[in-house]
Amino acid sequence: MTPPLNQAHPYDNSVAFLTDKDVLANATNIISPSLPAAVCYGRVDDPESYVPKAWWKGVFGDYLYLQTDGDVVEDPEITLKEIRLLETHEPIRSILQSAPPSGSTEKTRILDLCCGQGRHVLQLAELYPHLEINGHDQSQYLIELARSRAAAANVSNRASFTIGDCCAIPHDDNSFSLVMVMGNSFGYFATDNANVNLLKEIRRILKPGGIAVMDIPDGAYLRKNFSARGWEWIDDTMVVCRERELSKDKKRLISREVVMLTGKGVIRDQFYAECLYDLAEVHQLVRDSGLVPEQKEGVIGENTIGRDMSKRGEDLGMMENRHLVLVSKPLL
Repeated sequence: MTPPLNQAHPYDNSVAFLTDKDVLANATNIISPSLPAAVCYGRVDDPESYVPKAWWKGVFGDYLYLQTDGDVVEDPEITLKEIRLLETHEPIRSILQSAPPSGSTEKTRILDLCCGQGRHVLQLAELYPHLEINGHDQSQYLIELARSRAAAANVSNRASFTIGDCCAIPHDDNSFSLVMVMGNSFGYFATDNANVNLLKEIRRILKPGGIAVMDIPDGAYLRKNFSARGWEWIDDTMVVCRERELSKDKKRLISREVVMLTGKGVIRDQFYAECLYDLAEVHQLVRDSGLVPEQKEGVIGENTIGRDMSKRGEDLGMMENRHLVLVSKPLL
């Protein structure tokens, strides 16, 4: 008989919303979160040419990301709902509920790749204390925040974090039963080959028969329904203006965010781009990497929790419509 799912509330808000001061108090060698000199590029005719090759190093480098996207990525209720959505998939639920054989001290290991500030890691650590949960991300700022929150939540003994390139994960081959890529964190690289290389790295660290789940943008939907221009009040003093257009090859969505504070003007003008894959394209990338799609074409999970639960209910961009894609590593 399958045991019932663990019942828990979202991890405590006092943990979820630790400040930059809390991070710096526990961090070593972290870059100060102070803003760089304000830059605004004015009217731009070719936004694609302004996208840095490794744009994610800037976009996720400090606290602004957690403010501009906070209605989705900093809401504990949304995080818990997303975990509950994962639990509806039997292969994932079986891994989460798995217990070591009698007499064994080996724990089932899970990796949240591109984990950001560790929101899913912390929630899983509360729900499933028998598991070993790992998070990995390239952002030192977000990982230091995750470590601070894990310490405050008293889960550092079962939730650990590493910093570095997500195509060079510092774990051994065949280490994890489950790898999660949540929150729209796949498709950052400009080419299919580069995105396949990330999948190959996931394949390397998965155990034979292990599962990976990717929470990715619905490329077919966004290609037709993206908002070319929009603006959003983050709070009473911060507003973000966004511009979007398809890349010249129509394969990526180019986005620009101009962040302004009342009384200060523009504090950030940043550009980024993400691939727009439809389901057939995603499955082909998966097969090219040596992984196997778990779902048939057209039968796939959907994640609209961010859109449905966002308390601001404004411009959600790439987070509006996402798919949950399950893949597996073949048995040896």
